[in-house]
Amino acid sequence: MGIFGRDDRSTPSSTPAQAPARQQAKPQAPAESVTTIARPTHIDGTLVGEADVQIHGELTGKVDCSGKVFVAESGKVKALLHARTVVVAGNVEGDVTADEKIELRPSAHLVGNITAPRILIEEGASFEGQVNMHSPDRKKTAPTSAARKGTSASGEGQDKG
Repeated sequence: MGIFGRDDRSTPSSTPAQAPARQQAKPQAPAESVTTIARPTHIDGTLVGEADVQIHGELTGKVDCSGKVFVAESGKVKALLHARTVVVAGNVEGDVTADEKIELRPSAHLVGNITAPRILIEEGASFEGQVNMHSPDRKKTAPTSAARKGTSASGEGQDKG
């Protein structure tokens, strides 16, 4: 038993100091986290993360992000881009896929295919490629509908021939 009737064995003095250290070992990215690639920085490789990404410099390779990717007017990207939302105001060469929305601002120059449930191409934007609009719900139900149609068509063809 320690001073003033406390039992030192049940609450060691080192435990409170260690508890905050454990909490700091598992940092959580705040919702407002943003990764910025500043001008004149050039990154060559794969960028994967949960935070939003702003590209003011150059990036070559691949971006896979669960947040928002913003390519600024000064940004130059040669990569496959995937994010929840993608907004392009600069130059992008490569396919762009978004879970929610792709937006091409008037200063955008994009060469590549774009795929998202919602697509906004503002007047003045330059785009060369194909547009594929889909929603997650259609993706899940499309094979079932196609399978039914295929079965139905096969059945009708067999009855007629």
